[in-house]
Parts: sequence; C-alpha cells; structure tokens
Amino acid sequence: MSNRSAAQVAPIIPRFIRAGEAYGYLGMCRDEFNKTVRPNVREFPIGKQGIGFDRLELDQWADAYVESMAIEKAVNQDNNQPRSGRQGVNKWREKQSPASMRGTGFGTSTKSSEVSDFKKALDQAKGKKPSST
Repeated sequence: MSNRSAAQVAPIIPRFIRAGEAYGYLGMCRDEFNKTVRPNVREFPIGKQGIGFDRLELDQWADAYVESMAIEKAVNQDNNQPRSGRQGVNKWREKQSPASMRGTGFGTSTKSSEVSDFKKALDQAKGKKPSST
C-alpha cells in the first residue's frame, strides 16, 4: 500500500469521452462543438445509447485547429502595430474597441485613467449614453 494520499495521485483522464462531455473538454458550447468539431472526428457507440469520442483524436483536432486559426503576434516594424502572418485571415481586433477613448501602443502607461474616463468607457460599453458630468 502506498503512503500517498488521493490528493497526491494524478487523476486518470479517460480515453473515451461521452458526447455530453466532449464539448466541455474542448471548452466550447454544445452547438459550436456539433458544428465545428463533430463532423471532423470519429464517434462510436458506448453501450446501447451512448456516443463516445476518442480523447486523443479530440486533442489532435484541437492542435490542428489552433495551428490553422492562431493569430500571429509579430509586430510590423513600419507602424509598430501587430500584423497577421497569414494572407486572407481576419485579423483579431483589427478595429479599435468602441469603448476605448485613447489610442493603443506598446510600453508602460505614463498617465493613469481618470475615474470619469473609466465611467464614460464603462457606460459606452454597456450601451448607455455618458452622463454630462
């Protein structure tokens, strides 16, 4: 018998993941899983009614998805802005957020945001009109 407690033992992750848990394993909602993942991985019966997915195949799908969809974080030296490394891929956050009152850049901020600036940005993000004060 081992002297290690249950908390010290690494949990065993099952190889087969049931359909009702597979989307959570990948951190997705069920609809997105059914639309994006399920057509691209094999599924198999578990018992009389269960449907299962191979965890390793889900991991392979996730690796390929990240590889094909990840956004480059390299900086374009011409304008000091992030640029995408792939042609034809939508750039993440290409447009400035409507809640942002100031431009973006790299480095340490030299001015703290005022409380009123924060309140205006918060109200704008919530869709409320900024107060006149």
